[in-house]
Amino acid sequence: MIELDKVGLSRGGSVIVDDVSLRLDAGEILVILGESGLGKTTVLHAAAGLLEPSSGTVTRWCERQGMLFQEARLLPWMSVERNVLLGAPGRDVWRPGPRPDVESALDEVGLRDVAHLPPFRLSGGMQRRAALARALFARPSVVFADEPFAHLDSASAKTVGVALGRVAAEGAGVLMTAHEITDIFTTMGNYRTLFL
Repeated sequence: MIELDKVGLSRGGSVIVDDVSLRLDAGEILVILGESGLGKTTVLHAAAGLLEPSSGTVTRWCERQGMLFQEARLLPWMSVERNVLLGAPGRDVWRPGPRPDVESALDEVGLRDVAHLPPFRLSGGMQRRAALARALFARPSVVFADEPFAHLDSASAKTVGVALGRVAAEGAGVLMTAHEITDIFTTMGNYRTLFL
């Protein structure tokens, strides 16, 4: 599904990471662990195709991918519902009327009641959950999640963990970053770790 073979990434002449290899298969959760500044996000972005490696190879066998950045990156002039719709290319964002598919995605992250609000009316944790709903809305075969539990209260973190565990149980690969393993990781089910 995703394979990095001896990947190195440099920026401005400085080596950020060197000789990173990993493989993510369907239905698997792989957590890239390490302290701040070691290149976890850089490796995640290379795996997602957002950065070109300086050396090594990145191979992707996936039809659709969802991305959860460290910041929510929601469009402030659109409702939460329309932001979620942006996660699925080819869907009509502007079609009026009820959207059971979006309602279901928002239910999963506990945001159905705020679907009509603009993102700036939500707390930071709610914005992160809306961004997760958008990432999962396309039914991706791979989800890339950068620090998905950062700055979340325990209830929100549990919601995110359960959602990531569900997509993995349904066959999607999940590649994510974290500073450390905490109790909330048990909500996802089985996972592997890669230390940078």
